[in-house]
Amino acid sequence: MIINLFFRALPAIALLSTSVMMAQNYQTMPIASGYTADVIANGIGSSSVSTNNDVDGVSYAFVAKDFQLISTSAPITYGIPVDGIINSVVTATPGLSYQLGNLGANNSLRLATTNNPGTLTFATPKAATKLYMLATSGSGTSTVNVVVNFTDTTSQTFSGISLQDWYGGSNYAIQGVGRIKKPNGTPASGDDVPSSESGINPRLYQNELVIDVANQAKQIQSVTVTKTGGVGIPNIFAFSADAYSDCAPPVLQAVSGITANSALVSWTAPASAVSYDVYHSTSSTTPASTMTPTYSGISGTSTTIGSLNSNTTYYYWVRTNCSSATSQSVWSFAGTFTTACSTFTVPYTENFDTTSVGSSTNTNAPSCWAYLESASFAGYGYVSSSNSFSAPNAYYLTNSTATTGSQMLVSPPTQNLSDGTKRVRFYARGASNGFTLLVGTLSNPADPASFTPIGSPITLTTTHTQYTVNIPAGADLQLAFKHGLGGTSRAIYIDNITVQAIPSCFEPTAVTTSNATMNSATIDWTAPASAPGNGYEVYYSTNSTAPTSSTVLNATNSVTSATTSAPLGSLAADSNYYVWVRSVCSPTDKSLWSELVATFRTGYCLPSSTNQLSWISAFSSTGALTDMAYTSASGGTGGYQNLTTTNKITNIAGTSTPISLTAGGPTCGFGVWVDWNNNLTFEASERMFVTSGYTTTATGSITAPVGTPVGNYRMRVLADYNTSAPSNACSAMARGEVIDVIFEVASSLATSETNLKKKEVNVYPNPFKDVLNIADTKDMKSVIITDVAGRVLKTIDNPTAELHLGELNSGLYLVTVHFKDGTQTTAKAIKK
Repeated sequence: MIINLFFRALPAIALLSTSVMMAQNYQTMPIASGYTADVIANGIGSSSVSTNNDVDGVSYAFVAKDFQLISTSAPITYGIPVDGIINSVVTATPGLSYQLGNLGANNSLRLATTNNPGTLTFATPKAATKLYMLATSGSGTSTVNVVVNFTDTTSQTFSGISLQDWYGGSNYAIQGVGRIKKPNGTPASGDDVPSSESGINPRLYQNELVIDVANQAKQIQSVTVTKTGGVGIPNIFAFSADAYSDCAPPVLQAVSGITANSALVSWTAPASAVSYDVYHSTSSTTPASTMTPTYSGISGTSTTIGSLNSNTTYYYWVRTNCSSATSQSVWSFAGTFTTACSTFTVPYTENFDTTSVGSSTNTNAPSCWAYLESASFAGYGYVSSSNSFSAPNAYYLTNSTATTGSQMLVSPPTQNLSDGTKRVRFYARGASNGFTLLVGTLSNPADPASFTPIGSPITLTTTHTQYTVNIPAGADLQLAFKHGLGGTSRAIYIDNITVQAIPSCFEPTAVTTSNATMNSATIDWTAPASAPGNGYEVYYSTNSTAPTSSTVLNATNSVTSATTSAPLGSLAADSNYYVWVRSVCSPTDKSLWSELVATFRTGYCLPSSTNQLSWISAFSSTGALTDMAYTSASGGTGGYQNLTTTNKITNIAGTSTPISLTAGGPTCGFGVWVDWNNNLTFEASERMFVTSGYTTTATGSITAPVGTPVGNYRMRVLADYNTSAPSNACSAMARGEVIDVIFEVASSLATSETNLKKKEVNVYPNPFKDVLNIADTKDMKSVIITDVAGRVLKTIDNPTAELHLGELNSGLYLVTVHFKDGTQTTAKAIKK
């Protein structure tokens, strides 16, 4: 039987579930004297001022994070920390850190000469089991001998310690601190320019020095370091210690008495113990020796850690206070436990969306919920990222090959769950029609045999459906959703579970929308079994956040209705709306808002593209009463642009309008629709142009059907990298773009047309060789020469009768004459 339970914490697991190393007594060893060089550039000013030597013998030094050549220089994001604290990243010594010397003074024991020793004296002598040396070697590797000097005048020698080059070595304590080149007598362009060195160099390394057992109780006063070989230059920066103590830490015992807000921890007493300190945290990071305990001076070998949060994992440590010389131990190994879940109060909801997805080999459930099955059951249950009612997750139960036994999803303990006033609402579906699900309660949340069903099994369909189950009076505190079995490999999905009080006023269901226009829509719903006496309230918003009982309703966001339908008006065009409905049983008794939010859009569907590297770079018309010439060097964000207020083609119904399209990027398929019936939908019959293959340029024509009323009509132009003949004007494309413009149908007696006919122009000779003549230049403002693809080749302002076009290649061209009164006309001309 697999149990993923929230309601019991096993004592053995409390100690063993987390493997945490016992905290070492790491302490820094600040250096009082002995540094011989400042090799860290810091502060404002040239590195030649803030350092007096280099690391590597060729003018390169470390750089600190606060270095700026001048006060206005851009701050750097790398470098030696300004406080001089280096937190080692060596995995074997978690929590170990070093304290560098003053960044503005000598901060390195620099050993350029072989057999020339240097001594670093510590500010406070300390006994240690281990010393850790922070060092590096510039311009190659080197070896050193280290002599540890004790206060009793004895010493311990470590010979042949290898120091790695400050670039590329292993076992580094820190990397990527950057460097800077100090100016020489003749400054170069790269001088005083800090470099991050790709974030992985230079490096400082950690060397471990194990103190002999016979010396561990002795106070370490200083270290003497001597270069013994290698081409590199040793730089010794800092030391830290694993401090010695003759006071032993206690050994933790199993945790007991775990509740939602407390736990009893205990330990065994070591020799010389006087009292104990206890520290706890939600972090597994071992506390420092200076950390203030949660509880101090405990005389016994147990204590209760209180004031905890429910269903939370905690870590704790205990240390001994002794009467011996060192008086205090290091912290113990870490213990851990998880507090129990508190009893839930209604209402509460679980939609599984914040829980990690499980698998057949990793059954799981949300926090404080549990997956429970009989012994040797062949199925499994877990949070799934498929078949949800509300994305992204649902809960999945499948019995695999099991046809007997039990598997179920168990809720948290719920206050007064079975007092006869509660109900549960949820969505569920089966992988096939006819699968069943039982809802019931458990008297023992660890025993599937204690399940008591509520009513008959629910027969599921393949569509998520909301079910409501009233929980009868009884003693059980936990709800369970049990697989109905009935055959092998029957998959069930559960989502959006809500446990709540049974209301006195019931909400409507099946909220739908219809008749959406640019500024209005109709909302319909199904009345509850007990129809409310005071009708309904409808709340609508362009924000998907659901209303609550405290949401303020006004004339801009709500309407009321005495029936199961309500019109909404004065809506914003081209907007997505969300709608909820609730019953009003009396002025003081209103239902919950309908759970399933209805959505609609005022205006046309909203296409999209996740990649705009293919787009509509040009779309133009010729020969219309009013032509448009749209161009763009890039695609619109999201793959859609509404250009209806700035781009329009005007022509007469029944008249052909030539169009030209160009794709930005590689070849695409093009489609053009016009909503001739103005019903906010682009029907298949309204696709006026489509390509039959991939292309970068396309030409065609659009003709408004004869009899189309005068007015404006939405025109949609689409380019799709993945479809040669686009058929969906509402496409969510992987790569492409859509623009919306206006096609205006004008009266045949429109003033613009009358003016156009008065201003027809003739060009000659046609075909022409180099010079094209215009018969009448009166009131001309400019002439634009375009090719048949709509590309503008030449613009001539204040033209004369002769147009010199010898630079054009042979072919067909469009000559568009613009007049001073704003009208225009186009003639075709052929270049020989």
